[in-house]
Amino acid sequence: MKKGNFVFNRVFTVLVFLFLYAPILLLIVFSFNKGNSNIVWSGFSLDWYRKLFSDRLIMQSVYTTLLVSLLATAIATFAGTFAAIGFHALRRRSRNVLTTVNNIPMMNADIVTGVAMCLFFVAFFGLWTDFAVWFNGIQDVIELPTRLTLGFGTLLIAHVSFNIPYVILSVSPKLRQMDKNLVDAAMDLGCTWMQAFWKVILPEIKPGIISGALTAFTMSVDDFIISYFTAGSSSSTLAMTIYGMTKKRVTPEINAISTLLFFTVLLLLVIVNVREARLERLGKQQPAVRRSPTVEKLSAALSTPRGKWVRWGGTASLACIFVAAVALLTGATNAQPVVNVCSWGEYIDESLITQFEEETGIIVNYQTAESNEALYSLLKSGAGDYDVVTPSDYMISQLIEEDMLEELDYSNIPNFQLIDDRFKNLPYDPENKYTVPYAWGTVGIIYNTTMIEEPITSWSAMFDTQYAGNVLMFRNSRDAMATALLYLGYSLNTTDEGELREAFQLLADAKKNGVYQSFVMDEIYQKLEGGNAAIGAYYAGDYLTMLENNEDLAFVVPEEGSNWFMDAMCVLKDAPHKAEAEAWINFIASTDASLANMDYIWYASPNKEALEQYPAYYEEEYDEPLDPEIYEIMAAPAEVLDQCEAYLVLPAETRRLYNTLWTELGI
Repeated sequence: MKKGNFVFNRVFTVLVFLFLYAPILLLIVFSFNKGNSNIVWSGFSLDWYRKLFSDRLIMQSVYTTLLVSLLATAIATFAGTFAAIGFHALRRRSRNVLTTVNNIPMMNADIVTGVAMCLFFVAFFGLWTDFAVWFNGIQDVIELPTRLTLGFGTLLIAHVSFNIPYVILSVSPKLRQMDKNLVDAAMDLGCTWMQAFWKVILPEIKPGIISGALTAFTMSVDDFIISYFTAGSSSSTLAMTIYGMTKKRVTPEINAISTLLFFTVLLLLVIVNVREARLERLGKQQPAVRRSPTVEKLSAALSTPRGKWVRWGGTASLACIFVAAVALLTGATNAQPVVNVCSWGEYIDESLITQFEEETGIIVNYQTAESNEALYSLLKSGAGDYDVVTPSDYMISQLIEEDMLEELDYSNIPNFQLIDDRFKNLPYDPENKYTVPYAWGTVGIIYNTTMIEEPITSWSAMFDTQYAGNVLMFRNSRDAMATALLYLGYSLNTTDEGELREAFQLLADAKKNGVYQSFVMDEIYQKLEGGNAAIGAYYAGDYLTMLENNEDLAFVVPEEGSNWFMDAMCVLKDAPHKAEAEAWINFIASTDASLANMDYIWYASPNKEALEQYPAYYEEEYDEPLDPEIYEIMAAPAEVLDQCEAYLVLPAETRRLYNTLWTELGI
């Protein structure tokens, strides 16, 4: 090989690996960042690793992820190995047909598999309910549970289902490479089939089994979509937790856990490869270990017909113990009252969850959703078996309209009296039958004062070509259309098709003229904090979080007005834990919990006492006064709210028009 070609190949290889692993390297580096940004370096620190192990939600999701992945890998490896052996024993035509069927789950879109499994489980649970009611009606002694829900069991079944094909795919080539006569020769010499399997087949296909198991474990740890549709309200994997944190940033805690997982998998791969390389270098399998006389006698005894039953009985006993352990692990919380809560990512001070559990003895299963629309889809599909949800105002109206919420018993929620009167009887729940307000805020424009010469005061900045390539627009239709409607002087809740098409055209022209660098949601943090964009429309509470990492940022509610939003706690229709749900809502609505939440999420509480006491609370916590400007951004004064408008649920025809226009925009 010529020297020039050799150098080129080396450089090209380095560039390929750099392209593949640079994002992981960046993740590892920022897991040691002293600040909470993923783009602004504030100094070296191990604080995020320490905080990781005290973060209840993340550690619970890590535990669930590892438990599901290990169990699914073990079961799928066992089942897939014997399935591959069964395939191998068939005639070629039958084997080819089954191999094609086995490949379908791997080629099928995850979203299709996830939705299909969700619908299957929901349908099965419906049939089970009917059967249990009938069975309990004719039995006096045995009572079957009448309500089955998505949870750890369905999550495990789903992971086993999509992992088995990968194991079969890995083991089958090793079986084809094996000499078929070896098994017949072993059995001619007196081996049973199981003995031939252990002595002949297993050593030959062991590399394929290990490869299949590693693939299954990796796929299981990495899976989000199928887990999202089959986990229910009581289980959440790490991928689901990370994805659900899109309401705010992915903190360096996630970088820390991802780093630990990466090095764990890397260490496992190194061990396996070093072992295989050593065996290959020696040119033979590892020498057999010399066994003691006692072990030899035991082995001989187990080779007898009676010993065969002992072996099978021992295996069955271990299997029973294994199943019992799984049942204990997955059903450990069933002995205690529980409440299943769904809210937004990083939208609660997690110490409140622990405090509530200690005070009431009620276990909180806390999950997150990335948007109101995603939450609605989960609820409609039956995959979200929650008790308490925290949707936004316009989605609450839709849930009430579709009879999906339960009326609250406010005698169990005395802290509702602490809610400021201006946040009661709002249009989304005019009679206060279904909701208790949780947090509120405004939408405005965030801009970098070092990149923009004049202060921004109007929504026109979101469409101005002088800022081309430096503007970040919402990546959801309701908020993006709202910026255009407000600039044009129309209502956020207009149903006039002409006005909506005019707003759409304004967005389309700005996109065509290169005004928008990108359409974003949580990506706005890194882009604005790092100075990679100059302007973006987003939420006031999130601006205050960004301000901690970039003091050059400013926030304004434009002169044309804006959206002010309210998120509220609701109980779903026929919630299995209604009493516990109302206890949770009452606790969160208390003044102490509201103060802690305001300090953590930077969104204003509707609790009147908390709103009044927060400046003093902040000064006591941090030994410095709260900046009045920051407080007015978090809890906008009346004159600002008077300029703003809340979202209302739109008619079905208008919602379809929104979807059509958004699709035409090509986002």
